Amino acid sequence: MEAVPEKLEHDLEEAADFLRDYLERGGVARVITHHDADGLSAGAIVHSAITREGYPCHTRCVKQLEDKVIAELAAEKPEMVIFTDFGSGQVDLIQKHLKDTRVIILDHHQPKEVDVEIEFNINAHNYGIDGAREISGSGMAYFFARTFSGEAAIKELSALAIVGAVGDLQDNSGAFHGLNRLIIKEGEREGVLRVEKDLRLFGRQTRPLYKAIEYTTEPFIPGLSGSESASLQFLSELDIPVKRNDRFVMLADLTQEERQRLTTALILKMIEHRVPPRIAESIVGEVVTLLKEEKRTPLRDAKEFATLLNACGKHEHYGIGLAVCLGERGELYRRSLGMLREHREYLSTCYGWITQNLDRIRDEGAVYALHAGEEIDENVIGTVAGMVLNSRILGEVKPIIAFADAEDGEVKVSARGNRELVDSGLNLGKAMLYASELVKGEGGGHDIAAGAKIPKGREEEFLKHVEEKIREQLEHGGSE
Repeated sequence: MEAVPEKLEHDLEEAADFLRDYLERGGVARVITHHDADGLSAGAIVHSAITREGYPCHTRCVKQLEDKVIAELAAEKPEMVIFTDFGSGQVDLIQKHLKDTRVIILDHHQPKEVDVEIEFNINAHNYGIDGAREISGSGMAYFFARTFSGEAAIKELSALAIVGAVGDLQDNSGAFHGLNRLIIKEGEREGVLRVEKDLRLFGRQTRPLYKAIEYTTEPFIPGLSGSESASLQFLSELDIPVKRNDRFVMLADLTQEERQRLTTALILKMIEHRVPPRIAESIVGEVVTLLKEEKRTPLRDAKEFATLLNACGKHEHYGIGLAVCLGERGELYRRSLGMLREHREYLSTCYGWITQNLDRIRDEGAVYALHAGEEIDENVIGTVAGMVLNSRILGEVKPIIAFADAEDGEVKVSARGNRELVDSGLNLGKAMLYASELVKGEGGGHDIAAGAKIPKGREEEFLKHVEEKIREQLEHGGSE
């Protein structure tokens, strides 16, 4: 799908007309968005579209759109609220607290199946679009902003929409699909981004090549991932220098011949260690360069940009992440770089803790369960779960359900799968929603990645329900 469905275009136009009429009557736009890379990008896109037209806008980020957050918002008696990158899974709570407020929802998560009507509940799934891989929250925001302001007015925001999609792992198959491809076409036409086939190593613009290889876990490279000395030796044998002119060589610095030599050697290395060819070849795929950003900075590569935004979100400096999305390249951007460094270091520490505490991961049959307690911050438990799954240190590939204590006394749950499992019927979003409702919690998400918040003390009950649901899905190929 590389055209916006007519029904979606119609609904976007109606919502945009309503918003413009509201603003022209002196209203102030309220945008509430998620705190991760996709949410920050989505919120910034809508905020930018509104303010460029000369209207006021107040944008706020939250970790989770839960009952108390919506109740606090309702206490302010807003006339109008735009929710980006969430909302469809909380329509019952939105109607409960905001029944006198006009609401626009721009979302891509699996909607909650409840008998609740929200006038502008614009969710990708409602139009036959796969919100897990064909469009992200920032993509939905982009098409809304394009309708509101016109394509010419927001042309560079296509790059930000793709950053959000990458942050939500919508390119994890090695390519972009659906409406994401349309956004890419528009970005390429406007000269703000370039998509090409390359090695999908993190740090193409900023990380020394030997470090990029050492830190690669998706896919895991036996004999190289986790070993600096082996990565250095590997490059030496390929006659690829570590430095040129006293500067470390990055992946982006390689010649075409060097890049081809490295690609072939990495794939052969994995196949020699019995990594299935399909997985080995997944190290090559589409990568996105943001052409308006400075070379050798994290903002030049969409994946690094998304990681920087996630670092801002995880450190709860949402305003800094939004500022970077909106073009800030001064002091706040420099602070975001510090958060990115801390984020990377903390993730490395967490992975080290995992490798030393594998007994904290239990095999529950259809899933693995990781009980981290206070050892891993709730804000990164999902990222760590993904690292564990992709590193294949657990042997048989199964979904992983990870628990971490939350600041509010509850428990944060993150679930991660992979494309192979999803193709076999896995839908973590439905499983987490099902299990969380049975323990008086809140949950949902995508088929490949999902989350929940549950009462402390009910972890085992939750795990039992989610394992049963996932077992059903995998046994029946997703028909349950």
